[in-house]
Amino acid sequence: MATGKTVSMGAILGLNNRLPPTRMEVTQPNRSKASWLQVANNIDLTEGGLLKSRQGFQAVQAGYFHSLWADEADAYAVRDGHLVKLDARTMAAAVVVPDVGNARVSYARLPDGMVYWSNGLRIGRMAGAVSRALVTNKPNPAPVAVPVVGSLPAGRYQVCFTALGADGESPSTEPVALNLPDGGGIAFQGMTPDTLAYATGPNGEIFNEVASGDYLSLGNTGAVCNTFMLAAMPPGHQIAHYRGSLLAARGTLLYLSEPYRYGLLNLGRAFIPFPSEITVVQPCEDGLYVCADKTYWIPGDPLASAPTVVLPYGALCGSAAFDPHEQTAYWQGPQGLVVAKPGGQVAVPQDEALIFGAARSGATLVREQGGDRHVVTARFDVEPI
Repeated sequence: MATGKTVSMGAILGLNNRLPPTRMEVTQPNRSKASWLQVANNIDLTEGGLLKSRQGFQAVQAGYFHSLWADEADAYAVRDGHLVKLDARTMAAAVVVPDVGNARVSYARLPDGMVYWSNGLRIGRMAGAVSRALVTNKPNPAPVAVPVVGSLPAGRYQVCFTALGADGESPSTEPVALNLPDGGGIAFQGMTPDTLAYATGPNGEIFNEVASGDYLSLGNTGAVCNTFMLAAMPPGHQIAHYRGSLLAARGTLLYLSEPYRYGLLNLGRAFIPFPSEITVVQPCEDGLYVCADKTYWIPGDPLASAPTVVLPYGALCGSAAFDPHEQTAYWQGPQGLVVAKPGGQVAVPQDEALIFGAARSGATLVREQGGDRHVVTARFDVEPI
């Protein structure tokens, strides 16, 4: 492994492709001289304005890798079409989810300790090297409710079913209505030990669990169905966590899960439409940045706040990174790196010095190494300037 070497060349201001070569040296306000660079390959600029060559590297895993993600506990990537867990010390890869394909994967660590993932086609979660479903599937086929003789008063009754599994309680099935005469009852056919039945009272709207057996008398005082008519979170090409909800961007729609029910959402209210495809979803402590046709800031509760435009353009897909120590988000737009802080405060520090060609996507890394902190960016499929 090569060791980085630090070289002093006077005050270096960074890269600049706006100035002509004859104007790369400038005089600073204190009358000292400083220089811009036209090209910089495999070097870092230290906080003191010195140039430091980057350390070398060597291949430790063969294969086609993409969608690398890591935090203090786990590291994941897609290798040769399989979602794998990487050992941080040896870089050995263990397959967690096979055959996910080569679409970009987005990840988010949620308060339940699991890492949620989605690639726009599939969605799930992982506990270490164990793959878990996002939610328990609803009963399929659904049990059947049949009118029988009982002691229920006359009225219109509604029935629904859920499944209870290792991944929680499923969304409910579509409710079925039965009109019963006085002295009627409801029998359930096709139940399994993991199936729960819920029913209303006569002409009622609240679904309570039928504790055991058939529904023959007004004894359904069990728990209310908390997953009634909820839906499973659809796969998204971007996912994130904000204030107890899982967020998933799918096309032009941003979906928000029910609070602390990360795989379930209310399709009647839990989505926000944008004018064009969403490319970045980046939460902060007091709001949410969403990049689509423009860059929007949504303070507080996204479902109760109006988006505010903070930049007149969007971002490169997949280019967001977040520094939790500084509570600062980074992503890449048409005019370079965007630095975003809580409160909707954004800056574009590269715009005065650099012109960028259009790109299809990007990647951003916040790195701390050798006493310096850097934001490392990459742009893919870049068009000539």
